[in-house]
Amino acid sequence: MTNKNELEELYASFARIYGDGKPIRGAFELVAAIRAAGLEPDQVTEDWLKALNRDWVYGESLLPFQDPAANRLYQRILIGG
Repeated sequence: MTNKNELEELYASFARIYGDGKPIRGAFELVAAIRAAGLEPDQVTEDWLKALNRDWVYGESLLPFQDPAANRLYQRILIGG
Protein backbone atom coordinates (compact mmCIF):
# COMPACT_ATOMS: atom_id res chain seq x y z
CA MET A 1 0.00 0.00 0.00
CA THR A 2 2.60 2.53 1.06
CA ASN A 3 5.55 3.01 3.34
CA LYS A 4 5.37 2.89 7.12
CA ASN A 5 6.26 6.57 7.62
CA GLU A 6 3.40 7.72 5.41
CA LEU A 7 0.93 5.59 7.37
CA GLU A 8 2.31 6.89 10.66
CA GLU A 9 1.85 10.48 9.44
CA LEU A 10 -1.72 9.70 8.36
CA TYR A 11 -2.54 8.20 11.73
CA ALA A 12 -0.99 11.20 13.49
CA SER A 13 -3.30 13.49 11.47
CA PHE A 14 -6.27 11.31 12.38
CA ALA A 15 -5.28 11.43 16.06
CA ARG A 16 -4.90 15.23 15.99
CA ILE A 17 -8.37 15.69 14.48
CA TYR A 18 -10.10 13.41 16.98
CA GLY A 19 -7.68 13.66 19.92
CA ASP A 20 -10.04 15.15 22.48
CA GLY A 21 -9.22 12.78 25.29
CA LYS A 22 -11.44 9.90 24.18
CA PRO A 23 -9.88 6.68 22.90
CA ILE A 24 -9.93 6.45 19.14
CA ARG A 25 -9.60 3.65 16.61
CA GLY A 26 -6.16 2.25 15.98
CA ALA A 27 -3.99 2.57 12.89
CA PHE A 28 -4.97 -0.88 11.57
CA GLU A 29 -8.64 0.08 11.50
CA LEU A 30 -7.90 3.44 9.91
CA VAL A 31 -5.88 1.75 7.15
CA ALA A 32 -8.75 -0.72 6.61
CA ALA A 33 -11.17 2.21 6.25
CA ILE A 34 -8.85 3.93 3.77
CA ARG A 35 -8.61 0.73 1.71
CA ALA A 36 -12.39 0.17 1.88
CA ALA A 37 -12.92 3.68 0.55
CA GLY A 38 -10.70 2.83 -2.41
CA LEU A 39 -8.15 5.48 -1.49
CA GLU A 40 -4.39 5.57 -1.38
CA PRO A 41 -2.87 7.29 1.64
CA ASP A 42 -1.83 10.31 -0.41
CA GLN A 43 -5.49 10.79 -1.37
CA VAL A 44 -6.71 11.02 2.23
CA THR A 45 -7.69 14.55 3.16
CA GLU A 46 -8.60 16.17 6.42
CA ASP A 47 -12.16 16.52 5.10
CA TRP A 48 -12.30 12.77 4.43
CA LEU A 49 -11.06 12.02 7.95
CA LYS A 50 -13.66 14.38 9.40
CA ALA A 51 -16.40 12.67 7.37
CA LEU A 52 -15.83 9.31 9.11
CA ASN A 53 -18.62 8.20 11.41
CA ARG A 54 -17.72 9.79 14.77
CA ASP A 55 -19.29 6.88 16.64
CA TRP A 56 -16.93 4.55 14.76
CA VAL A 57 -13.93 6.78 15.53
CA TYR A 58 -14.64 6.49 19.26
CA GLY A 59 -15.47 2.77 19.23
CA GLU A 60 -19.21 3.23 19.70
CA SER A 61 -20.08 1.83 16.26
CA LEU A 62 -18.58 -0.94 14.15
CA LEU A 63 -18.92 0.90 10.84
CA PRO A 64 -16.98 3.95 9.59
CA PHE A 65 -19.13 4.93 6.58
CA GLN A 66 -22.65 5.86 5.54
CA ASP A 67 -22.27 3.66 2.43
CA PRO A 68 -23.29 0.04 3.12
CA ALA A 69 -21.02 -1.35 0.37
CA ALA A 70 -17.96 0.42 1.80
CA ASN A 71 -18.86 -0.85 5.28
CA ARG A 72 -19.08 -4.44 4.00
CA LEU A 73 -15.69 -4.10 2.32
CA TYR A 74 -14.26 -2.58 5.52
CA GLN A 75 -15.48 -5.59 7.52
CA ARG A 76 -14.00 -8.03 4.95
CA ILE A 77 -10.64 -6.24 5.11
CA LEU A 78 -10.63 -6.48 8.91
CA ILE A 79 -11.07 -10.23 8.86
CA GLY A 80 -8.43 -10.62 6.16
CA GLY A 81 -10.77 -11.26 3.28
